[in-house]
Amino acid sequence: MRSLLYYLYGPGKANEHTDPRLVAGFGDPGELEPDRLGGGRRDFRRLRGLLSQPLAALNGDNYAQPVWHCALRTAPEDRVLSDAEWARVAEHVMHATGLALDGDELGVRWVAVRHAPDHVHIVATLARQDRHRPDLWNSYRKLRRACRDSEEWFGLRRTAAADCTAAKRAGRAESEQAIRHGWDEPPRTWLRREVCTAAAGARTEQEFFANLGQAGVTATPRASACHLHPPLPALTAPRAGTRPDLAHLPARPASHPTRRAGWPSRVTRPGKPQPRCVSAGSPTYCSPAGLHRAR
Repeated sequence: MRSLLYYLYGPGKANEHTDPRLVAGFGDPGELEPDRLGGGRRDFRRLRGLLSQPLAALNGDNYAQPVWHCALRTAPEDRVLSDAEWARVAEHVMHATGLALDGDELGVRWVAVRHAPDHVHIVATLARQDRHRPDLWNSYRKLRRACRDSEEWFGLRRTAAADCTAAKRAGRAESEQAIRHGWDEPPRTWLRREVCTAAAGARTEQEFFANLGQAGVTATPRASACHLHPPLPALTAPRAGTRPDLAHLPARPASHPTRRAGWPSRVTRPGKPQPRCVSAGSPTYCSPAGLHRAR
């Protein structure tokens, strides 16, 4: 908590923080604002104590990570929201997630800090003031709906709903790995596109795997799954202008059993391993719900 507050009120990693201030919170922002000290420093002891009091009241029955941190940012082309508008956004987010419902004086304690024109940070401690832990079930989807409400209220750029149909994005480790190796994109992203392309141009299962082979994807059939491995050295080569138009393809590839159901059936030899799914490389498997790590 202490280091997070210091960061939010500090200069930032590249001196990008300007005029940090509270715009909303569980109480009057003016009363919760940390006192100013000499040299531009702040005294966070009172604010940190107020936020941490409900955690101490739980007697250790709290979450392993009891601090909830959420950053809300507008698009570059959006207008600059006022402090009052950001306060409404933050209050709606806390209400929609169930952490601090409107009129609930015993909800979690939280504050919203603004240190840039285009975003705010919400910091909350995951302990209600009635000595109960808040329910975080489905909080990401609730947060997504709250953001879409704010987009409509203030005329901001509309974004897609969280309907669980979007492809899983590459994680930070995958993205940084691609940068270190000089790849133009993470292997997960490249492999998903090649699988979609191969499936879109195939009329049979044999054509699907033939298309994958032509794209440089190695398919390894097993009795339980079909692992697909992208050729990592090939990712270093520029491929601008050689990629097909994939606008008509789904964002997330269907599972291989789903694809197979749409292809003509064929007679297989008993005991021959048949590929059942595709993955972005071992040890992950692709299912209708997305890419999941093998257990």
